[in-house]
Amino acid sequence: MPLNPISNPDIFIEASQWYRSETLTALRKAYIELIRDHQIPYADNILKTNDWLNYCYYCCLVKALASGPEALIIDWGGLYGHITMILQNMGMQKVFNYLLHHSSHYALFQERFGIPTLWGREPNRLNLDSQSADIFLSSGVLEHVREDGQGDEAVILNEIRRVLKEHGLLFIWNLPAKLGSSELLAIAAGKWHHQYRYWKRDMVRLLENAGFEILCWDKQKFLPGAVMHKLADNLDPVRLLKWDNTLSHWFPFNLLARDFIFIARKRPA
Repeated sequence: MPLNPISNPDIFIEASQWYRSETLTALRKAYIELIRDHQIPYADNILKTNDWLNYCYYCCLVKALASGPEALIIDWGGLYGHITMILQNMGMQKVFNYLLHHSSHYALFQERFGIPTLWGREPNRLNLDSQSADIFLSSGVLEHVREDGQGDEAVILNEIRRVLKEHGLLFIWNLPAKLGSSELLAIAAGKWHHQYRYWKRDMVRLLENAGFEILCWDKQKFLPGAVMHKLADNLDPVRLLKWDNTLSHWFPFNLLARDFIFIARKRPA
């Protein structure tokens, strides 16, 4: 594995190619039509060009580090299954969306796309066999587990470790940083913001205590999401994302970068 695959330019090039491909363009178009036809809530991340491009990048990163196309991947709490479907279209053969709640909205997506879905029963327990998965994904999920008053990050991370095979990988992305630009603006304006946000040391402690070795991490996305969405209407989204991620690594902009990404590996018992 490269020292830091997150910054591998080849993966970003591949992501931009997939983003522009007929396959993923058609997939996104179908998602957007379904969302708009049925006025489905909580789908802005699919509608926004810059977010969809980021998903292509994250999925290319998963694909690059997977043991092969038959690696068993669990898209934990994958909402409408878009990550599962992107990975499937990239050739990953065993990807499953793992959800707790049946909803009429999800049924529309499952019927339209045939999303492979596994169902859980409780927030702190995974309805999956031990050492059964090669890769676990948390795409904007971990920060929400405490919101219902029942979930616990430390407990579920231990569960994820139980389910992963030896040396299995955990990908965490879209994890809100404590001082992220979008969060600070939303707080100042009295708008919705993530209830739980993180310092790097928070995640390092949580992952290490749960038996994971952190392989690499990064902070990304300096510009607020609303600004990126507006700019993406008039600028090439690939160049815009590269520019924004460059800013997110320069001081003092890095202090306000919005999200963390972590790649961790299960440590042997």
